[in-house]
Amino acid sequence: MTSPLRTTRRAFSLMLGTALVGGASACGLSGTGGRSVTFRMGLRTARAPGEDALGEFTTDTGWRVRLSSGLMVLGPIYIFENASPLEPTASAPRVLRRLGQWLLPSAHAHDGHFFSGGTVLGEWDREVVFDLLAEAGEVRELGRSPGIAGLARSFSLLLQPPSRALGAEGAVLGGRSMILEGTASREEAQVPFRVALDFPPPVELQRVDFVPIAVELDEGGRFIVEVQPHRWFEGAHFDRVTVPASGEPAELTPETQVYRALTLNVRRYTAFAGTWEPA
Repeated sequence: MTSPLRTTRRAFSLMLGTALVGGASACGLSGTGGRSVTFRMGLRTARAPGEDALGEFTTDTGWRVRLSSGLMVLGPIYIFENASPLEPTASAPRVLRRLGQWLLPSAHAHDGHFFSGGTVLGEWDREVVFDLLAEAGEVRELGRSPGIAGLARSFSLLLQPPSRALGAEGAVLGGRSMILEGTASREEAQVPFRVALDFPPPVELQRVDFVPIAVELDEGGRFIVEVQPHRWFEGAHFDRVTVPASGEPAELTPETQVYRALTLNVRRYTAFAGTWEPA
C-alpha cells in the first residue's frame, strides 16, 4: 500500500497522538486478515434520521434546512486498522478525547500513520466531484481499491479545491472546494442561502480524520463513504444572516457565523460515516 501524504508538524503529531492513545494497544487483524484483496469504493449521501427526502433536515438550533444543490471535491480516502481515539469506547481517558475533539479539525498533524491509524488496509487515491443530491441516495461507484483483508476501525479522507485532473467536472466549482445552496426556515423566517467553502493547503487543514467504522474488509465487497450534510449545520444560527431585500439568496461569507460553523463541522469526524457491503 502507498503511504498517506506526510505533513510537517512532527512534534505536535507525536505529542497529541501519544496523549490520545497512550496505553492503548493497536487493533489486530481478524482471523481472515493479512490476505491481499480487491474491493470497491463508493459514495452516497445519507438521509437525516426520520427524513424521507435527501438534503432535508432540522438543525439543533431549530432551523429547517432544505438543500437545493450541493457539490464538493472529496478524496483521497484511507481505511485504517486502528479505532478512532475519539470513539466513546476508545481506551483514551475522557479528558484526552475531549481535548482531541476541541483541537480538531483546526490542528491536524500527521506523520505517515495519521496518529494511531496504524496499518492502511485500503485506499482510493484519487479525488472526485460529488453531487450530494444527484444520486437520490444511491451509491456512486468510485472504482476498485487494493487492500488487506481484516477488521477496519477508522478511515480518513481529504477535502480540497478541484485539481486540473478533474477537468470540466471540477471547473464548475470555480476553484472552490464545496458549494451548497438551499433555504433555511424557522417559524415565519425564510433564509435562502448560498455558500462556497474553501479548503486550501496546508494538508493538515484539509483532512477529516478519526471517522469510526467497524467493517470486515474482504474480497469483492464494497466500502461506502456516507456524506452526512445534516451534521454540517450543527450550531448554525441563520437568524444572524441578512437576507437581501431583492430576495436573492444570501451569500454566506467567511465573516458569517453559519460559514464558520460549516467550516468546522464539515471537517469533524461526525461529518461522514462508513458502511460495508459484503460480496
